[in-house]
Amino acid sequence: MSEPQRTIGAPPPPAGPVGRFRQFLSDRLDPKASLGLQLTVGLVVGALGIWAFGALLDAVLDNQVLVRFDIAADAWIHAHVTPGGLNIFNWISRIGSPVSMTVIAVIGAVILWREGRRIMLVAWIAAFAGGGILEYVLKLIVHRHRPTYGAAYVSAHSFSFPSGHAMMSMVGMAMLLYVLGLYWHPRRIWRVLSILGAIAVVVLVGVSRIYLGVHYPSDVLGGWAGGAAWVAVCVSAAAYALHLQGPPV
Repeated sequence: MSEPQRTIGAPPPPAGPVGRFRQFLSDRLDPKASLGLQLTVGLVVGALGIWAFGALLDAVLDNQVLVRFDIAADAWIHAHVTPGGLNIFNWISRIGSPVSMTVIAVIGAVILWREGRRIMLVAWIAAFAGGGILEYVLKLIVHRHRPTYGAAYVSAHSFSFPSGHAMMSMVGMAMLLYVLGLYWHPRRIWRVLSILGAIAVVVLVGVSRIYLGVHYPSDVLGGWAGGAAWVAVCVSAAAYALHLQGPPV
């Protein structure tokens, strides 16, 4: 019997485990296969976020090296703060406050509802509401007390790990970028500027919480890791639901 002929111009099938793995990665990361790309990125970001959060949590509960570093860093920063710096970072910190994030969540939800983006509306609400609930529950479970220097900037009693401002600013900015990326198609320069602006907001809000003395560095890192993992879950679920729905009519 003659061997089956391969279609002219078609790539040869991958040979061996390495070749099949490379083909798998190529298929998953192909920009034309948007679902595979989004789910792969979501899986990687989610896994890294959960791993980083778990490692930080373990180090905090261990009460050894990381905790000593947190206390030393908090004391050093407090010794070098200035009234002007406290005033500036206090205003920056308000960007990631529950009030600011609620305003962004409500405005975004109204726009998505008016545009008929029902799946993204559900994902949007889940990201903000679920992130807030997750942050609250994690704080209760870890039960870490706040640094002593920032009592003047804490309006109500709450625990320290993870930082809610850091976590929710990560959730808010990441979801905003995702929604804009789906429905807004500006020039490349505007896309780059929006990404850089979102990163700047997340970083500055996290730094402000450390500078004000209301959180340790590991609290902020934990907030970023937890926020990234939660956004990855919400975005992956939204991408899969949008794929099942098919293109809009």
